[in-house]
Amino acid sequence: MNFKKKLLYVIGIVLMFSPGLYSETVQQTAAHAREKSPTIWDFLVRPAFATKFGVMLLLGIIALVLLKTKKMNKGIKIGLLLITTFLFGIAGNFTRYFMMHPSPICAGTKSILYGFGMPLIITLAVIFLLTLIGPKLFCGWVCPVGAIQELIAMLADKLGIKRGKTSFTAAHTVRVFIFILFIFLSATKILSNALDGTVYAISLYDYINPFHGLEFGTNDNLIDYLVHYLPFALTVIFAFKYYRSFCHFVCPIGLYTHWLEQVSLFRIRFKKEKCNDCGICTTDTPCTAIPEIMKGSTLRPDCFACNECIAKCGQQAFGIGCKR
Repeated sequence: MNFKKKLLYVIGIVLMFSPGLYSETVQQTAAHAREKSPTIWDFLVRPAFATKFGVMLLLGIIALVLLKTKKMNKGIKIGLLLITTFLFGIAGNFTRYFMMHPSPICAGTKSILYGFGMPLIITLAVIFLLTLIGPKLFCGWVCPVGAIQELIAMLADKLGIKRGKTSFTAAHTVRVFIFILFIFLSATKILSNALDGTVYAISLYDYINPFHGLEFGTNDNLIDYLVHYLPFALTVIFAFKYYRSFCHFVCPIGLYTHWLEQVSLFRIRFKKEKCNDCGICTTDTPCTAIPEIMKGSTLRPDCFACNECIAKCGQQAFGIGCKR
């Protein structure tokens, strides 16, 4: 059986058993579709909203300033990533002030399924604003799943684990394919369930969303636990071998921000006259965007502003600067 047939076989199995995979999906789907959206006033004055999004913006701006002034070092980087992981990945289980709800993936897909409610609009606005200011500032420094993958990449380097570098074109093709498949399954309601006589489309990303793994809770059976935690577990495992594999291969927000970062105000700049062609930036950093950055390409692969090229270049050929 070739790869294409295997892929179609797996998709067929998922579609066949999807209504029973996650017992809470239909109730959650109906809740998303029916819930009354908060108003913009709620987001401005209610601490549970204003605090979360305010801290998101603050963390992104702090990261940008440290990168721009070249004050970012490994210790500060780890500290910021741990803060992000705790606030938006763990603390949300105990306090509503930092709850990552809606998750970025939900904001990027549920808005297509159920309309642009105010929580989805505000979440996307914060993500897009940070991306337009600097290269993937949200994905690189505010997203808890991204922060965990970045920390694991640093740990893998510390442990001497050799990571593979995947082709950005191949990874981006898979990411686009998954998004197109999501649109197709949602539009046709092939992946759906019914409640009280109403058929609701179920997002394909519900089954591959690692943000669920950061939500502690009980599930009814083993299958529910697998659907809830397996995407997060796989994201962690693959992060040791491939740099930000979930961001590159799956995440719809990664897809959106890939296009937005091409017009961001600040981005990684390369000064060719300072380069001595030592090759450290391409061999000792995980980023697949380095070759295109060095060429001065306008359209670049995903850059997460990880600071590795800036920190490891002894000639100071890399830095954060305005696009123009």
